[in-house]
Amino acid sequence: MLESEAIVVSIENGATFVQPQNGGSCGSNQCSTQTCGTAVLTQIFSQEPKSLQVNNPISARVGERVVVGLQEVAFLKTAVAVYLLPLCALLLGAALGLFWAGQSDARDLYAGLGGLLGLAASALALKIFSSKFCPPSAQPIILRRL
Repeated sequence: MLESEAIVVSIENGATFVQPQNGGSCGSNQCSTQTCGTAVLTQIFSQEPKSLQVNNPISARVGERVVVGLQEVAFLKTAVAVYLLPLCALLLGAALGLFWAGQSDARDLYAGLGGLLGLAASALALKIFSSKFCPPSAQPIILRRL
């Protein structure tokens, strides 16, 4: 099981939200922004703290530091779906665009539009998949208090 530290930031209508603690991938909570590329990327792309909805079987309260866990299999399946499905859809859409273009002078335009349509279709498929087929075992869960 993958584990990470977090702080419970809110509990709304029975849903518990936590804010992960950014320690960086360097293995230290005192990552220097001068030398650690991960810390620099975190500052660039994460302007606001993000919260994550988790299962709360231990009834943790707002403000408590907790350990949040996620099954490795769930993480791998999600990573494959989020990275591989859009890539395949992009390539398939571009190939179909080229096929429909035939010998037209606008083959690049058709390929680009086909690729964009493939990406849009994959985003829709991921949205439907995540809301309908995501089992409770694939959800992050609060394991223990710190």
